[in-house]
Amino acid sequence: MGVVVGRKGHTDALKILLAAALSKKNIEFVENNVFPFGAVLEVTDQNTSFRLPANSAVLYLLQSPGQIQDPEVEKWLEWEATELQPVLVPYLVSLAGGRKDKTLEETLCSLLTKLSSSGILTSKEVTAATVVMFSALHPLTCEAAGSFLKTQHSHILQFLTTLGEVTHFKNIVTSWKSESGLLKTLENTTSQPWNPIHNTMALLKVSDVSPSHAAISPEQNKPVRAAVTEAQLKAAQVSWKQSVSSITLPKVVAHPSLPVKGETNILITSALPYVNNVPHLGNIIGCVLSADCFARFARLRGDNVLYVCGTDEYGTATETKAIAEGLTPQQICDKYHNIHSNVYKWFNISFNDFGRTTTEQQTKVTHEIYHDLENNGLITEDAVEQQYCEKCKRFLADRFVEGGCPHPGCGYPDARGDQCDGCSKLVNAMELVEPRCKLCSSTPIIRSSTHLFLNLPLIEPKLKAWLATSSPQWTSNAQVICESWLRDGLKSRCITRDLKWGTPVPKEGFEDKVFYVWFDAPIGYISITAGYTDQWKQWWQNPEQIQYYEFMAKDNVPFHSVVFPSCQLGTDKPWTKVTHLVATEYLNYEDGKFSKSRGVGVFGDQVMETGIPSDVWRFYLLYVRPEAQDTSFSWVDLQTKNNSELLNNLGNFIHRALSFVFKFFNGKIPEDKLNRSDYQVVAAVNQELSHYTTALANNHQRDGLRTVLAITRLGNQYIQENEPYKLVKPGRSVEEQERGATVTAVAANIVALVSIILEPYMPDTTVRIKDLLGDLPCLHQLPRSFNRFLPPGHVIKEPHPLIKPIEDDLIQRLSSQFGGQQPNPQKKPVDPVEITQLQSKVEEQANNVRKLKEGGTAGKEKIADEVKVLLKLKAELAAVQGVDPSVGGKDKKKAKKGGGGGKGKENASKMDATSASPAATPASSLPVNEEEANRLQAQVTQQGDKVRAVKTRGNASKEEVNAEVAILLDLKKQLAVAQGLDPNTLTGKEKKKKK
Repeated sequence: MGVVVGRKGHTDALKILLAAALSKKNIEFVENNVFPFGAVLEVTDQNTSFRLPANSAVLYLLQSPGQIQDPEVEKWLEWEATELQPVLVPYLVSLAGGRKDKTLEETLCSLLTKLSSSGILTSKEVTAATVVMFSALHPLTCEAAGSFLKTQHSHILQFLTTLGEVTHFKNIVTSWKSESGLLKTLENTTSQPWNPIHNTMALLKVSDVSPSHAAISPEQNKPVRAAVTEAQLKAAQVSWKQSVSSITLPKVVAHPSLPVKGETNILITSALPYVNNVPHLGNIIGCVLSADCFARFARLRGDNVLYVCGTDEYGTATETKAIAEGLTPQQICDKYHNIHSNVYKWFNISFNDFGRTTTEQQTKVTHEIYHDLENNGLITEDAVEQQYCEKCKRFLADRFVEGGCPHPGCGYPDARGDQCDGCSKLVNAMELVEPRCKLCSSTPIIRSSTHLFLNLPLIEPKLKAWLATSSPQWTSNAQVICESWLRDGLKSRCITRDLKWGTPVPKEGFEDKVFYVWFDAPIGYISITAGYTDQWKQWWQNPEQIQYYEFMAKDNVPFHSVVFPSCQLGTDKPWTKVTHLVATEYLNYEDGKFSKSRGVGVFGDQVMETGIPSDVWRFYLLYVRPEAQDTSFSWVDLQTKNNSELLNNLGNFIHRALSFVFKFFNGKIPEDKLNRSDYQVVAAVNQELSHYTTALANNHQRDGLRTVLAITRLGNQYIQENEPYKLVKPGRSVEEQERGATVTAVAANIVALVSIILEPYMPDTTVRIKDLLGDLPCLHQLPRSFNRFLPPGHVIKEPHPLIKPIEDDLIQRLSSQFGGQQPNPQKKPVDPVEITQLQSKVEEQANNVRKLKEGGTAGKEKIADEVKVLLKLKAELAAVQGVDPSVGGKDKKKAKKGGGGGKGKENASKMDATSASPAATPASSLPVNEEEANRLQAQVTQQGDKVRAVKTRGNASKEEVNAEVAILLDLKKQLAVAQGLDPNTLTGKEKKKKK
């Protein structure tokens, strides 16, 4: 079954031994007391060897073929490794040193309380989490731990005691205890403390242990040396002596990228980001960055790769955003598509094409799929009762209806038609109490509307048959979510909406409807490919030759696992369907959620202004990628990972290794004569390279990154142990000189390997490393093993530091800048629906004033009163638009005169020309150019964003800010002219700025 390598007395060994006993699988144990890890399980599968850390090994041993792993179990395994162990281990070390750390004990208590309340310990079924928690916590039962569990965590003590009496557990634990150096040390605190932390043979000083060591840096004073077999040593000798010319060179990438029969063809898509906002870090890692990491790996591997994505641009949210910004839906799409595109370019996302869904190809492909479904009898019609606003003459989408919350005990008066902000529960718009239209406040009526439905129950048998072959290769959370949808049977799903902004429905009687965005949005993958190449069917109707990977956050899984495949299956055409659905959990910001409106979290356009390189952002986001459970972005952790893992580990190794070549050998790779210890290092690197390849092939991208860092730690240790900089000095013996040259050559070649495998994570950095090395063709293809990439005599450039430290003051400033602000009770957030509602009221009141004046029978006082109402409404509109209400000062003076002067009627007429909003058409004697006004409105919005960005950047000069403000004011004047307004009418705030 496999071989366990490591220290038998380590808790990692206990985990694997227990899992093997419970699963009745035979494993061999190879004792290695200087092994850098506690223990790992080495498995050979289809001639490929890979190494599983303890927790992964437990999952591997206990999971039955075809079994869907419970994400809750995976979550707790990761919690044990990332939260419990970093506190538990230092606490045990403090006990072993005879100095119990009270602070650590308090932190540990908090963690154990959380574990006790989870249900993991009371489960009747023995899961991987049961085995891992039992093994990790068992050292707390020793005498040195005293009454810690008995007095504070009796439930955990009972859990350990009860399981410890089970036959399998009792036998394994008894044997393990006899080997456990930790327990012996804890029971004899006068002896040298044994350190159970992974990747170490050095002793951890008790004085170094504190709560801040929750993420103990693994590179500091921790020698790394993997255990290797004789066979691995022989393989290392063969790979090292392999000629560079025999290494497969990278293929020339053709354009357009097309599949090739007989080769590996990889189609990759990221969930289309919605166009109505700027992506935040969670959006970026959830789909595009994860997909890019895999795409770059697949290209390194020599696969034919097509990676497409684009903006999802149709739907209610686009209309809402257009109202908020005074633009048309198309202008909103153009603006935010450009923002998304720029963000992803800065992050070095290697799309073959980044498109959009508002295209002719999208309409054509969507109509084709719809007609196939209709012809196959899978489209039905049904009447749906909806809220209809007679005043607005439109059916109201859920978010355009508000009223009292229908849930008992809530009664929140402003619940939306989809969710109540008062109780956070989902709401059916039809059940709202005293519903009202958010656009005009009138009471909607119930009107029936006929819609089209996809008959999913008829497709369900085909879907289940297909899922049986595809879903086993999906991430476990995707499998569980898909299964939950199928559990109670599928229901017919409505695929049309009463909207204007969307893909039109090609059916008589449905001309005023569009397709529901979740019917046609996934079709965007196909239409974007069709925009990329007219040979798109080679990718999308070629399932036998294509492996299709979809990347997304877990909330998108239902539509990609059930709805989209059902549409493809229902056409009876050979569509390429997803073979690997890769879903992440959520990335949170510090201890909360990202919120653009509250200024909480970092968004894509803001990341570019932080001064931190895109490679560092990529590295950190992939380091904390939420693969098994939600993770959090932390400024302090970003700084720590940059300064320890990137700067002190990776960057330090690369700079030292290449500096030795440049300083001591005139920039030329020296001759080498490897001995057994050198080949041990080569073999250890080969082990990590094998693990890297396996991890990334299975989209365990965090594990892949950790193997890169493990290789650079190996390099650092290799240099530290051999000190080549001393051996090559004048006066040393010939043997010492040769030894120094060999170590330098091997270290430089480790750098060459790192320049290849780091590329999916930090592409800019790898370009710089390859440039230093001479950018050889062999550095652009993932090798099967660690080779001598840089032959003796090869010339490199003078190295310069690759990584810069992130200082405390920068982190403090950024943490404060993006930590959010307390809501200002004087300033409400912009609500596009409220804006539309007030615009409607302003227009209605303006018409009332106009009728009174034109009728000629109303008295001056009556007209003046109605003008005051109009001015009040305009002031309210200005306030919700975030505009200084003093813009109405001129009109107020006119209204005042209108109350008793002879010019009142004339002034009131002029006042009517004031626009309700920038997008409205004013009744003025000045000519109005609506097309030009719309164009200029978009420019004003963009320039306003630019001014805000310059101001918030923090380092912009006064002259730079004033220059951008001047451009904005000039655009506003042009807009006023186009709208038929007086261009000299500026608010007091704007006049002050201009001054």
